[in-house]
Amino acid sequence: MGDVIKMLLVSPLFQGIPEEKMMEVLRCLDARWADFEKGQQLFRQGTSLKAAGFLVEGSLSLEREDFWGNRSILAVVRQGEIFGEVYACRQEKRLNINITALEKASVLFLNLETILENQKVPEDVRTVLLGNLVGILADKTYYMSRKAEFLSARTTREKLMSYLSAQAQETGKTEFQIPFNRQEMADFLSVERSAMCRELGKMRREGIVSFSKKQFCLKGKAKEE
Repeated sequence: MGDVIKMLLVSPLFQGIPEEKMMEVLRCLDARWADFEKGQQLFRQGTSLKAAGFLVEGSLSLEREDFWGNRSILAVVRQGEIFGEVYACRQEKRLNINITALEKASVLFLNLETILENQKVPEDVRTVLLGNLVGILADKTYYMSRKAEFLSARTTREKLMSYLSAQAQETGKTEFQIPFNRQEMADFLSVERSAMCRELGKMRREGIVSFSKKQFCLKGKAKEE
């Protein structure tokens, strides 16, 4: 549990909480542990989420699925990140996404209602947690606005260039690693996988980008499609 506590202390939700108070805070938040196998769905669209999740190990996919089963990836949750906080704060809202384990995963579930309703959390701790939660929600809103920019691009190439450019800007480097494999990247950008791969091949031949699996490097001046 010591390693988990260290991970929690540097997470956005618990920044500013003294280490000696963490066990008490976890008890106040009714913390519970759950393990999931690769490919297992943690939650499906239409269900309610009673607690937010802190991902201790593995990775998760937040996916939207339409009536015909077409999948679009909204985000990938990595180790040390929190998910489901919006639904956990508004439990009357049903999930409009599926949450699936991309690999074997361990999750610590936290009841955020105790923060909002001031039930058991000490006031000084509650103030810190509320401020952190607002910051997390603001970051998620920013992330979704950036994704809207990618999806608003007209062509597959424009979507790729918008997304890769954003990754370079966020990392401050022309060489970076993305969190997706090719199918996940296509689902995230809402494009057809084979068409996306063809476009990436063209961009590489034109000297715009080089890549190997999840590693990308932006080069030169982008050309018009």
